[in-house]
Amino acid sequence: MRHFHPILRGLAARLPQAFVLVAVASISPKALATIDIWAFGSTLNLPNTLPIGTVISRYTISLSQLCGSASSCPRQFVFLFPNGGTITAPGPLITTNVSGISTRLLVNGQPVTNNTSVASVNSPLEVQLVRDDRPLVAGSLKGSAANPGYYNVCPTSICYSGNVGRGINLSATVRLVNGTCSTPDQSVALPAMVMHKLKGVGSTGDQSGTKGFTLRFDNCPPGFARVGYTLTPIGGPMPALAGALPATGGSTAKGVAIQITGTNGTPATFNQSLPLSAYSTSTGGTYSIPMNARYIQTEATVKPGTISSMMSVLVDYQ
Repeated sequence: MRHFHPILRGLAARLPQAFVLVAVASISPKALATIDIWAFGSTLNLPNTLPIGTVISRYTISLSQLCGSASSCPRQFVFLFPNGGTITAPGPLITTNVSGISTRLLVNGQPVTNNTSVASVNSPLEVQLVRDDRPLVAGSLKGSAANPGYYNVCPTSICYSGNVGRGINLSATVRLVNGTCSTPDQSVALPAMVMHKLKGVGSTGDQSGTKGFTLRFDNCPPGFARVGYTLTPIGGPMPALAGALPATGGSTAKGVAIQITGTNGTPATFNQSLPLSAYSTSTGGTYSIPMNARYIQTEATVKPGTISSMMSVLVDYQ
């Protein structure tokens, strides 16, 4: 079997995926009978170099929070209130009280505009904070004292006693941190492996086909409460084996994939933010996480050749 060449790339930062917000609420104009849920805790630490259009943070509202024990919510009306005030705006992006940050609400995976009527809500809601084109300045996201909600979601066009909606409120004070971690691109070339060492679907041969590498997080500034990272496969359909990457175009080998693992052989977790546990909020610094890349058989028959795979390393901050 000829060389397999996985390529692992660190792509600079996806931003915060942490503090989140919940709530649900009334209607336009705002009614009194709403259940308000405050979000983001007391402080949200953000890099001061966020590019315009970046999704800064996300919060998921489960169906149980919105619908109780039902598997979906019938007819819901959604209203958008910029800055947590009393006047609605078209959306889907509306401004917050922090310059440089707007917000949008996704219902059934799609951004909604003001006065939207949704026939049925059948997946979790997601509230996003998005970097807009205003200068980014520290400050409080909190809405007005009398009407703090940014979003109201209600089963009728007016929320009233006995027909309580949900009010989604933003509450954190945004604090800016100077800079982000850098994640340099890298390529990892696996040694050649002879085909007979793979003994069936899920087998990985011996250590001769394993190559170690490190995820690098360079020059992380101090000041964040948490730094996280997400490993995201790039390419076509995922092999049905944990930690295995899809092959990129130009690969000629068949029935085999590149698997990413920890140094103990545990398959890597994809598409989930993991903490950079060594990060120090007081000092910052440069950190590395050792990992391995190896072959794994994915089909009963293996055809020799070469294989390339790619993944991105997305960094998030709180």
